Amino acid sequence: MDASNLTSSISDKAFGEGSVRANLQAFREHGFTHMHFSLFWRAPEAMTPEQIESMQADLEATGVSVLDVHGCHPEGINLWEEDPEARTAALELFRHRLEVTHALGGDAMVYHVPTRVQPTPAVIDRFVDGLARMEETARNLGIKVALENHFVAENDKRALSAAFERFSDEYIAFTLDPGHANRADNFEWLLANCMQRLHILHLNDNDVVQDRHWLPGQEGGSVDWDRVTQAIALSPYAKPIQLEVRWDDELHATQTDFLRAAAQSAHNLSEEIAATRRQDEGRQTG
Repeated sequence: MDASNLTSSISDKAFGEGSVRANLQAFREHGFTHMHFSLFWRAPEAMTPEQIESMQADLEATGVSVLDVHGCHPEGINLWEEDPEARTAALELFRHRLEVTHALGGDAMVYHVPTRVQPTPAVIDRFVDGLARMEETARNLGIKVALENHFVAENDKRALSAAFERFSDEYIAFTLDPGHANRADNFEWLLANCMQRLHILHLNDNDVVQDRHWLPGQEGGSVDWDRVTQAIALSPYAKPIQLEVRWDDELHATQTDFLRAAAQSAHNLSEEIAATRRQDEGRQTG
């Protein structure tokens, strides 16, 4: 696959002021044909049918397609919570978000590994049990669940290892967030243990201090993008390049400036991945 021929995707975290439709139109005008849907991901209640229908209408009107969707993580409502009522609420939101993913045309849903909690055996067991309870629903809808690396290396190691051991890659995949890996300092472990399940990209940069969601290669960022593009190129990832970035008006005066820079960044990353794949194919056939 020649990544230079791929369309590109960007998260709705890049929205500026204005309506959803206006922001999607701005995405489309700058060459983004796909988006990562994360709206309402911290809300403790399900989206209404009217909200879903409105989003479907905005997508159709602008010609933007949903590539994949972010799962829900309201404060204290996650699969790994100790409180049974919180876990039940998390399962309900998980099921709902899978249905939203299907309704919006995405093929996969992101879910975080346990965060802001010690990765004890009990926490990991609750996390894996929750994933098991959702497997039938996800498979019936044709949606993969792509677990995302986060800020703490030990949490990533224990949760991802347990989930990958329990479930096949037809259900449980991997979301790569290089910004998170930059903060956790575990990129090499992720490369060695997770990239064969890569199915969603959250490409962004930071300075290690905070999760800034800068454009790849932003001045002050410290992610090794040569290493990232090489890893993606050698993985089975076969979807458009996707940025999970935010507009910061201190770095880009207008959203137009930001989206223009974002589109160029996505194009450059696609070209680098394509070049690495061509080189790898040449070595294999040479």
